[in-house]
Amino acid sequence: MESYDKKGNTVRKILLIGWDAADWKVIHPLLDSGRMPNLQKMIQNGVMGNLASLRPELSPMLWTSIATGKRPYKHGILGFTEPNPDGRGMRPVTNLSRKSKCIWNILNQSGYRSLVVGWWPSHPAEPINGVMVSNHYQRAVAPYGAPWPMQQGTVHPERLRKNLADLRLHPQEIDPGLMQQFVPNLINIDQEKDKRIEAIAKTIADATTIQRAASALMHHERWDFAAVYFDAIDHFSHGFMDYYPPKSTRVSDVDFENYKSVVENGYILHDFLLGSMMKEIDGETTVILVSDHGFHSDHLRPVHIPGEPAGPAAQHRPYGIFVMSGPGIKKDELIYGSSLLDVCPTILSCCNLPVGEDMDGKVLLNCFREKKTVQFISSWDHVEGDDGSHLPGFVVDPLESSETIRQLVDLGYIDEPDENEEKAASNASRELRYNLAKSYMDAGLHGNAETILQELTAQWPEEYRFGLELVYCCQMTDQAVRAQILLEDILKRKEQQAEIARKELEELHQNLSDSDENCGLQWKMKQRIIGLRQRASINSFGMSYLRGAACQAVGDHEKALEYFRQAEGNNIVSAALLVQEAVSLEALQQIGRAEETYQKALEIDGENCKAMLGLCRLSLDSGNNTRTAHLALDVIALRYYTPQAHFYLGCALHGLGKLSDAVRALGIAVQQNPNFPEAHRCLADIYEKSLHHKEKAAECTLAAREAQRRIEQMQKGEVPVGGAEEPGSHHPQAGGTPRNWGWTQEEVRKSVLIVSGLPRSGTSLIMQMLDAGGFPVLTDHTRCSDSDNPRGYFEYQAVKRLPRENRWLLGHSGVAVKVIAQLLPFLPEVDTVPYRIIFMERNLDEILQSQMRMLENMGRKKKNSPRALIKSGFYKQLEQAKAFLASEDIPVLYVRHQECICQPERVVAEINSFMGGILDVSRMAEVVDERLYRNRIG
Repeated sequence: MESYDKKGNTVRKILLIGWDAADWKVIHPLLDSGRMPNLQKMIQNGVMGNLASLRPELSPMLWTSIATGKRPYKHGILGFTEPNPDGRGMRPVTNLSRKSKCIWNILNQSGYRSLVVGWWPSHPAEPINGVMVSNHYQRAVAPYGAPWPMQQGTVHPERLRKNLADLRLHPQEIDPGLMQQFVPNLINIDQEKDKRIEAIAKTIADATTIQRAASALMHHERWDFAAVYFDAIDHFSHGFMDYYPPKSTRVSDVDFENYKSVVENGYILHDFLLGSMMKEIDGETTVILVSDHGFHSDHLRPVHIPGEPAGPAAQHRPYGIFVMSGPGIKKDELIYGSSLLDVCPTILSCCNLPVGEDMDGKVLLNCFREKKTVQFISSWDHVEGDDGSHLPGFVVDPLESSETIRQLVDLGYIDEPDENEEKAASNASRELRYNLAKSYMDAGLHGNAETILQELTAQWPEEYRFGLELVYCCQMTDQAVRAQILLEDILKRKEQQAEIARKELEELHQNLSDSDENCGLQWKMKQRIIGLRQRASINSFGMSYLRGAACQAVGDHEKALEYFRQAEGNNIVSAALLVQEAVSLEALQQIGRAEETYQKALEIDGENCKAMLGLCRLSLDSGNNTRTAHLALDVIALRYYTPQAHFYLGCALHGLGKLSDAVRALGIAVQQNPNFPEAHRCLADIYEKSLHHKEKAAECTLAAREAQRRIEQMQKGEVPVGGAEEPGSHHPQAGGTPRNWGWTQEEVRKSVLIVSGLPRSGTSLIMQMLDAGGFPVLTDHTRCSDSDNPRGYFEYQAVKRLPRENRWLLGHSGVAVKVIAQLLPFLPEVDTVPYRIIFMERNLDEILQSQMRMLENMGRKKKNSPRALIKSGFYKQLEQAKAFLASEDIPVLYVRHQECICQPERVVAEINSFMGGILDVSRMAEVVDERLYRNRIG
């Protein structure tokens, strides 16, 4: 049955398939031997190429970038876990943190019907027009034969819940014959001791479950777009790539023989699953197969995995796969320069829909047989209408949430979370901030990253990775001297820590008898020894490499080469080290040796873009424009988003007399990096001297100056940090005579009056006014008056426990109680007790200033508090509180703090009207003391 969009045009189906960590280096031998026939057929009928990944190479971030066309710092998914919204513990990452629409939300607004199965993250399932099965669907959470319930929110619509539950495959149901294909020696392995067999079975079951659900939905449900995600190749690779041929010296002969076929059979399984899904489509369907990153399978497999959260990402290769086939797509051709950011814009173009100008990707026009005209829209996020996403009140930024929860605890407005839960939430928040910084760095926004890394380094000085990334940011913003000082401080602290750990180890071993060593220690003692050994170890290669890079950044290339040669002495083969050596040789005008060293780096890693750029630069300096252009295009083919490559290409094309192509290349360079004064100046030179376009030349000259000014600002640390604007005004009573709410005094006395707002927004002032006006207020006087609130806080300690216990409020009709905005959703149900709410609003900067001063007075102010992050979090929590109040249809009187101070008579008249006219307005107005308005802005 044909589908139609909102304009009545026939819609061709699009199937997007995701294979996490799939890599051409593993696929090509299987294609050559005929063991992936379904993928082979797809390639022959379409296009294929590399898909450049992003940094950091963490799957939830990357798959959301594929679905949105935006970098993680824009879409908001920043890691594997996130703090719970209440700041107590953490949870697996959800889609509730996402800040941008995914492709299925955009299509939802355009009249398309979608199927989304297993996408990461897609829990809880969004109420789209179609079906969504979340990434929590496939996991077996119970022993075989036991009940295996699905979490709430796993499936939308609910009518499909039972049918989809029945399609799941338990690991214990895997056919032994299939298992033996993965592990031919299966019968001889003791599975009680070797849990790797169980891991293989779980991974096969997960992948098969996803395929069953996708094929069933494609067969039985009407759809225009489908997105299906498989994580199994990533699991097979992390678990078994060490056993993939050729044999590594790190694995035993027995393990190699047992598990050498696991990875390639994982790929063969996926080809079979691909074939099953292809049976559910026709020749008019466009199919796109992608992976978010690759996986090192050769001599570049890392020897050591970093001992840090997300450390296994070191095994990821920065290039995934891209295959696209269908009507209007070229056949059996290679494409170059694609990035995972390009997938969403390309799908929109297939649907003849405009691409968001705020998307970071481009349409892959080289996939299509006929020329396509790309249309644009400022942002799909600004388009109103049903997009099938969760209601705004449900969306919580985990990073901002945890910071604001911490601030509320410090201020005394909510209870201290459990220590272990708080630590878990803090660690999750820390990693999200770190990943946000790395996302900024990947986009070239080193100034934004620097601000975050400074905060992280100050809070966790023992986490050297934060400091090392900060050093790199300083180097990239021309703060080389500062970078060198920071690095030396980090390395000295690391050496001191190692020396202390070595002494502790010696003392520990001296106190242990031989029998203790041989017979085993208690688990805690063993863990302590492991931790001490890690702290006592010194990475000589890494320290020499870093010191060399720091010397290089300040221009001391002779010293840099000394350190790089020290690093070479550790017998570690590193293309990155050779590139750094070549850069210093180039700076010392040892051009021949520099070129030779760049070539050696490429012999180790043929896809090292930095080595290619080095050769590109040498060729340009020597006047070999043709070679420069070819080398630049090689880089662009791998990583289109490389401004330096487009710059070198533009310079080379200029030298070859191809002016229009040169302007185009240089234009891309400054588009990708606006802070690129050399590219702007080169454009100005072409426009003025070759094209005689004075206006354009003047524009480019001005742009070069602006770019230089921004760079100098970053060098001085004057980096603008984005904050949140104030929420929109919600004051139906503003101006004119007070609104007549039409309530009797009896109705008011039977209700509970809630005074709410953000902490330090003026809620205590409202409580004072109500008290003075003769209305009972609920307070236990536990928190005494002080310099921050000289007339008292008017708090009731039980309010802090609302998330756990709220029934106590039912017995307090006819009183006013202060409840901060963040706790409003935890009030008892509206039908159990009628509420009226006075909601205090105040300038967010004033609130933050007041909170910081209060924390300082309490001795709890943090040295590097992330103010912009907290402000953004409070802004969103205000919007969520207002969305909650609107959804519950609770009467609310919004009061502006500044008006309360400056126009008290008018405000108390509004409050009295809201309260049925039972208050003494003259005494209420007398409470206001403008001298206590001490944290005003403007």
